[in-house]
Order: sequence, then C-alpha cells, then structure tokens
Amino acid sequence: MSLGLYLKGQFAQDSAGGPLGTRVFDRATLEEFEKWLSNVAFDELEWTQWTEDDEGNPCLMMQLHPGAEPMMLSNCEDGALLLAAATSSAGPGYHIFICDLIRKMGQVHGLQWITDDEVEFYDETGYFETGDKQRLYDEFSTWIGALTARVQELSRDGAKFHLAMPFDGHQFDVPEPILTQLGPRTMDWLEAVSHEPILGQDIFPWWEDGHGAEYHLGRAVCYMWNAVRWRDPLTENEAELLEAVLRHLDSAYNLDPDLNYPWPEWSEILQYLGSHYEHEDLVREMAHKAEDTEHVPVGYRRRDVRKNLGGGWSVVIPGDFVEELEEGQTFLAFDETRNVRVTCMSASDTAGNSLSATEILKKIKVFDDPLKYEQGAVIGRAYFEAVTEPESAFWMLRGVTAANGTFTQVTVCFESEEQRQWAIDTWRSLDHRSSHWPRDKEKKEAGG
Repeated sequence: MSLGLYLKGQFAQDSAGGPLGTRVFDRATLEEFEKWLSNVAFDELEWTQWTEDDEGNPCLMMQLHPGAEPMMLSNCEDGALLLAAATSSAGPGYHIFICDLIRKMGQVHGLQWITDDEVEFYDETGYFETGDKQRLYDEFSTWIGALTARVQELSRDGAKFHLAMPFDGHQFDVPEPILTQLGPRTMDWLEAVSHEPILGQDIFPWWEDGHGAEYHLGRAVCYMWNAVRWRDPLTENEAELLEAVLRHLDSAYNLDPDLNYPWPEWSEILQYLGSHYEHEDLVREMAHKAEDTEHVPVGYRRRDVRKNLGGGWSVVIPGDFVEELEEGQTFLAFDETRNVRVTCMSASDTAGNSLSATEILKKIKVFDDPLKYEQGAVIGRAYFEAVTEPESAFWMLRGVTAANGTFTQVTVCFESEEQRQWAIDTWRSLDHRSSHWPRDKEKKEAGG
C-alpha cells in the first residue's frame, strides 16, 4: 500500500536515427544515467548500488533521500527502461522532485516516458502526467487517511506499526504503538488523522515542494531519529553524518528561524563533534530553555534495535553500535569495548533435504556442557571462554543457534565480566521469525 511512479522509458530514436525503442538499456547505458543523476542530484544523493533482477539484467538502485525507498532503473521484458520509485514514505515534495528529475533526464538523454494504465506504467498520483500539485497533495492526504483508518482496524493491545517508514532492516524498541520516521505517535494521533488526514503531514520529511527550510529540517530530523548513534562518532561515516545533520539544521534556520527545532539534540551533536559552530551559543541557549519543558529525546537508536540479518534471522543489539558486513556475509556490530558477529547459513543433507534444528546441533560440536535455550523451533547452544592476546584480554561467548534448515554461528566479545549477562541476552535474542518487535508481541509494517 504505497504511492509512487512506475514508468517505461524508450529512446526517441537510436544513434543512427532509427525508430522509437530500437536502442537497448544495457549496463553501459545505465551507467551513463547513473553518472548524470549523481551529478544533477549530488546534494540529495545518499548512495548508489548495482544489483540484478531474476533474469540477470543489471539494476541500478539510487537512494535520494534518507526517508525514501531507493529509486530503481532496470530493463522491462521488452528491453525498454523501467523506472520505479516509491514516494509515499518521504512525501509529496519528494514526489515532485523525482518527477522533475526524470523529466530532465528524458530531455537530456532523448528518452520518451510512457504511461499506460492498462500495462501498469503510471504515476499513481497523476502528477507526472498532469503537473497538478493540488491533486498530488490531495492524493497524499487521501492515502494517509486510508492508511491510518486501516491501521486502526488492525490494531490491538500490544501491536506496533511502522507507518510510512522505508524498511531498512531495523525494528526499534519504543513504548508508543505507532512508529514513523519522524518519531513515534500515539493512538490518539492515529484516530485524529484517520478523521482529518491533513493532520498526518507531520510524518513526512519532505512535504513542501522545493528545498526550503522544511526540507532541510525534515532531512535532519529524519537522520536524527533513524540513523544517528547518540555518542561520540567512532567512524568517519558517523562523523560525516553528524556534520550533514548540522548543515541541514543550519540551512533550515537561516531560511526560517521560527520552525520547531530539536534544540537539545542539536546541542548534543555539537558536543560530539567538539568544533566551533556559527549558531553554537544560540543552540545551547535554546537547549537550556527546553530543559524546563516536557521533551521526548529524538532518536530511536538511544535504545536497543532488532537487526534483520537475512534468511529469516534477526538479533537484538544496542542501537548505538556500528554495523558492518565482513566479507559480504558476516554481520558485525560493535562499540569501543564490545562486538557481536553473526554468520547465517543453510543446512541440508546429501539429498538436499533441510535438516531440523536438532539434527544441525548434533553435527556441530559446541561444548561438553553448553549454555542452552529453546524458543519454539529455535534451539541454541553456547559457551564462554577467556581470551588473552598480546595487547588485550577479553571474554568471548561462542554460540550456535539453529532452526529448520538454517543456523547461525555467533560470537559476542566483551571486556568486563559484568557484561556476561548482556552477552547471553544478545545470543538468546537470535530468532528465526522474519520480523517482529518485541519478541513476544506482534509488529506490523504499514505503508513502507
């Protein structure tokens, strides 16, 4: 349940003046588009990534806003260009931006965009074809109204809903029932929006057209809720993220100083970076005034998060851990004194039949008297060992957790013996349900 663009593109003519659609969209052509889009949308671009579809055709993925799903460029079955961009999580301002961007790309590269409802190539809001902004905003309001009404129907005590959030593999631990990328919301908010949808615009980081103050503040707050680790940066990427947040906050303030700024968190980031800043005195003064008001700290990563590892596996880690992939398959999460490594694998017999969790553990020698846990079909075994190296000494939990046809190998390293229970809890948090939070309650995804 989302809004977005699903368009077909063809070259108006080939290099020899041939008819429409005779040129193909191979990897080299898509790389030309990648270079052009990266230059034109340099300020918005988060990352680009190459993948393949089921037929092995190249697919270009481009993230152009932290609150949006990646835009995809690939091949249609007939060899034409396919462009797909979900826009409902970021908002109508983002939708307008994407439409303007691809129109310009079509003009520069001689592309003709084709919309045809009968074969499902269209802009679900009608904006790409009509340029009618009022209709676009009305469509977004109708969509959020229908979505919140549907969530009300599905909601029950203990259920949590991710509302209009692009799913990035994380589930956040908060007491509120509704999670949005600009912070949690209450059931009272949900009821109000279901009756008056325009009230729901506060969950979109890019509501207004253009790159005004609201755009910059929305982008900054989107980073702050979902990506910022609330501590001193441990990596260059983390420092660059904090600097980007400050740039957007600064741009927003210079354009409109009267918006509702997250002053305490702005001041907190200044402390992490420890560098002189143009608005430093103002920010600290406003943050001090905010101490006397009821304030929910911005940032889902101030608490634990559940990280989806692929293949149905997930694990709970502290929200401020750095996350990486080692050699493309081992998940690594760490801070200055602790780390967690998890590798997920499949398991079958010589005939290709999936092994049960019990059969898997029989084949993997863990320890003569291991720690044990069972949760339904998920079974785990682990043990501790003290590790001494030339320049360090630490504790390590080594474990295996198995489910039908699959298992994980995990190590949890820590320096203080007082963290032993944390290591056990981390290992026991490994689960083979595809997604949920918390462990004993159902979580719903909506509009992502």
